[in-house]
This record gives sequence, C-alpha cells and structure tokens, in this order.
Amino acid sequence: MCIGTGPSLTLEQIDTARRKGFALFGCNRVWEIVPDLALLFGFKQFWGFYGFVDHPCEKLTIDEPGAPDGIERVIWKDEAHKGLSTDPAYIHHGKSAGFSLLNLAYHAGAERIALLGYDMKFASDYDGRNRQVGSSPRHYFGEYVPELQHWPSVRVRNGIHEELIGFYESTAAQNLVPIVNCTPGSALQCFPAASIDAL
Repeated sequence: MCIGTGPSLTLEQIDTARRKGFALFGCNRVWEIVPDLALLFGFKQFWGFYGFVDHPCEKLTIDEPGAPDGIERVIWKDEAHKGLSTDPAYIHHGKSAGFSLLNLAYHAGAERIALLGYDMKFASDYDGRNRQVGSSPRHYFGEYVPELQHWPSVRVRNGIHEELIGFYESTAAQNLVPIVNCTPGSALQCFPAASIDAL
C-alpha cells in the first residue's frame, strides 16, 4: 500500500489497509499518523526539521550530500526516466515522493500495489507560480510549515497534476505489477479504481 498525502486520505482507510495485511509505504508527513511504515523523505530538510531519526518506522532517504547517517539511502534517478525502474540499484522519482513509493514497493516484491491519498489535484484556483494554495487544502494535514513549504515544479492545469499523471501513465503501460487506485475522487485514472474496503 502506497500512502500519498492527498486531502482525501483518512485514518479509516489506512486502518482498513493494515487490517487487510498490506505492507505500508508512506512519504513526508504520513509518519505522523502511520508509525508502522516504510517512510521515504525526498529532501534532507525534512530530517533536519523534524529530527526524528529514532522514530520506530523504517526510514529511507535520498542519497544526497547532507542526508543523515543511520538511515537507509536510496539512489534516485532524475525525472527524465518514466515508469518504474526495474534495476534494484535505484528508483525513478518522477518529481514526486509519492511516485517514488511505487518503485520502492515494486523493488520490495509487492505482488499488487494499492494507492491511498493519490488525489493528484489541487483546487482549480491553485496558482503555484504565485504561491496561492487556492480554495481547498493540498494535503490531508494542511500546509507545511514555512520552513518546508514548497511548490510543485510540475505542470498543473486547472488544479490537475498533468505532468505527474504522465509518469503514472508510463508506469501503467509497463504493466510490471497490478496497481489499484483506492483514492476517492482521484484525477489519476490510468489504473483500475476500487474502494480499499473491496480489496
């Protein structure tokens, strides 16, 4: 189970996934509500700000200068690579920690990957260029603190993450592992949709 940070994410969904026996992979602030997961932080600034190296979850970070010691490092190839990496030496990041989770789950031997919190959209009046969140939250936890605030460098049109969706479409075309999107109202439509309760 890959857990993104979209505003549709709920504890009830995660509890259902855990009860059904899914291994849990999460990114960014998901650790606050899911302590028993494999956590990927994309940037060293997160580790320095939260200072939770001793948190009980499995912790992974991008192998870059300044990444903290004692945490498993993951080699991340750049956005020119689409789809999942089949080479266990590295993952493709697709400009998104949420996308990277799929590659981690695949390398971990997942026979099926389910997605929660993969809304892939902001409010239609979101304006990243002018740093305007818009009329609805971007994440289930609200906004990041100012020190960690960031704005997608990917193309967002009418609130839809068009460029990121392209990376997922490339992954769907590979057909390496079954992927099911359990995110209610998701703009990501290249994978079969299902309720987490139905899996």
